[in-house]
Amino acid sequence: MADTIRPRRVQAPDCITNTPELTGNRCQCTGCGEYFTSTRAFDRHRVGNYTQPRQPSTRRCMTAAEMDAAGFVRNARGFRGEPAPVATHSEIPAPHSTVAMVTLRCTPAMPETRTGALP
Repeated sequence: MADTIRPRRVQAPDCITNTPELTGNRCQCTGCGEYFTSTRAFDRHRVGNYTQPRQPSTRRCMTAAEMDAAGFVRNARGFRGEPAPVATHSEIPAPHSTVAMVTLRCTPAMPETRTGALP
């Protein structure tokens, strides 16, 4: 009897199929696995002191609850980021004018010279 070989359907693990694409400044933390919209957001989620001589490091990733409390928001693609800052009235810059500013001054009539030129 000949054994028949049946092809097996192999499914890729979730860690490969559901991985968001990291482009631009997007990054993933190797410590906690979170995805971030920018390196700034990534840096902000790391808290604690850096290693000091003869002292243990207290650097760690924020928990999900700590990130929510700190204002991190998750976008539709699953990346955590910082919310856009809300500008107050005093922080809104005045619009730039494209028209040149001209100041007109009244000057008394100058006497002409014999050639017609002004002195």
